[in-house]
Amino acid sequence: MVAIRGYGSYVPLYRIERSTIAEQYGEQAGGGETAVPAHDETVTTLGVQAAKTALAHAGVESPDAVYAATTSDNFDERGVAPHVAFAVGASEDVRVGDFQGSARAATNAVLAARDAIDAGRADTALVVASDVLTADAGTSAERTAGAGAGALVLGDGDGVAELADASVATTGFVGRFTPSGETPETGDGRFNREHYLDAVTSAASDLDGEFDRAAFPAPDGRWGAKAAGALDHDSEVDSTFDAVGFAGAGGVLLDLAASLDAAETGDSVLLAGYGPGGCDALRIDRTTDSVPEMTTDDYIESKEYVPYGKHRGFRGGVA
Repeated sequence: MVAIRGYGSYVPLYRIERSTIAEQYGEQAGGGETAVPAHDETVTTLGVQAAKTALAHAGVESPDAVYAATTSDNFDERGVAPHVAFAVGASEDVRVGDFQGSARAATNAVLAARDAIDAGRADTALVVASDVLTADAGTSAERTAGAGAGALVLGDGDGVAELADASVATTGFVGRFTPSGETPETGDGRFNREHYLDAVTSAASDLDGEFDRAAFPAPDGRWGAKAAGALDHDSEVDSTFDAVGFAGAGGVLLDLAASLDAAETGDSVLLAGYGPGGCDALRIDRTTDSVPEMTTDDYIESKEYVPYGKHRGFRGGVA
């Protein structure tokens, strides 16, 4: 069985209250805050920070494979994985792979890394999911366009958790999407939620056993509770949405990190990696109480608020 040898997360220091964004346009907004990347923070730099934490937690200096997932790389031809691999000191013969186009890319990358280890093509694989989401000023998407990253180190042998089972539900439904160089198209929220619930419940229902904790990352922070209810789960739902916003593929592994931080030895965690195209559901069993030196809560609590103008300025040229 493939183990999670270590994990890590990263959330930018800067935050803006969603009410601050709404007030610029004379609108009302619910509570919550959104992470704002600094002017020099990108998809790659956020991913590198999470990757370094995960490698240190795993006690691994150089992984055999690096997989990166994102929905917000500004380059049509470049890739993120090779740059992360170089930044963490991986050797030149490291295998790399990039996964994009959906928040589900994060769990796609995890399953690809698992398969590479099972097939003997890698002893250790680093999976990084990172996003810096943008949205046009004055849109509802602007209030929750978050930024963050999570990372896992997978390998054979002992670890801090085990990747015990996985199930896939591919639907072909798109829902939220982003045309190249444009702002996200979110569509009808209720219609999207129904398809989200169908995909998540279909994938998660195929996993055996009960769960102590669950992470249901989604574009709407209320969807996770509805998914837990639809599955008839009484597990504790962990979410970074209220503190970080929607962070795309990055938010999938960021929420998982929050669940692993809170889980105790013997706990089982459900991760539902949903995005355009369906859902991957993973069962992860905690085998130790070991957590990284900087936990997800540590990053969330370490923050500095910025005014609206600075928020827009910092988001102007991210890549």
